[in-house]
Amino acid sequence: MENDYLRESGIKTLGTRIRRLLERLNSNVTEVYRRELSFEQRWFALGMLLNERGPMNSRDATKMLGQSHVAMVQVVGAMEKAGLLERKADASDARSKILHLTAAGSEKLDQVSAISRIVDQAAADLLEEAAPDFLKQLDGLDDALDRLSFADRIEAVFANKES
Repeated sequence: MENDYLRESGIKTLGTRIRRLLERLNSNVTEVYRRELSFEQRWFALGMLLNERGPMNSRDATKMLGQSHVAMVQVVGAMEKAGLLERKADASDARSKILHLTAAGSEKLDQVSAISRIVDQAAADLLEEAAPDFLKQLDGLDDALDRLSFADRIEAVFANKES
């Protein structure tokens, strides 16, 4: 991009640049899923998890996907409204609900998988062209944040400046 203020600003705008990159990728994928399948891309991770691993409670799904409780509630509600998912009582815990794909949900996820393979190939081509080590680097960032959160890292810098 020409005259790219975010790029020129370097580390100061790291979060904004990452958000912009994500938006550029996600908006195109969202458009494909909507156009081809009337499916929302934000449903993808939970749908694939349930399709591959079977029914589970939302607490476990939230943990496995690393999403917030609020985000999971929104996705579950939207998928339920679209007829792709249903919540059933958990026989072992009356307070908990088990998430199940409906027959329509399973069928839709099979269709999503076919398009996902095309999206995956386009992503692999992009990474090969521009950033072959990106997934390794992303893993490294995730691992580093598991060891010490970004908030803790910020606090450490504050503490060092004060001493």
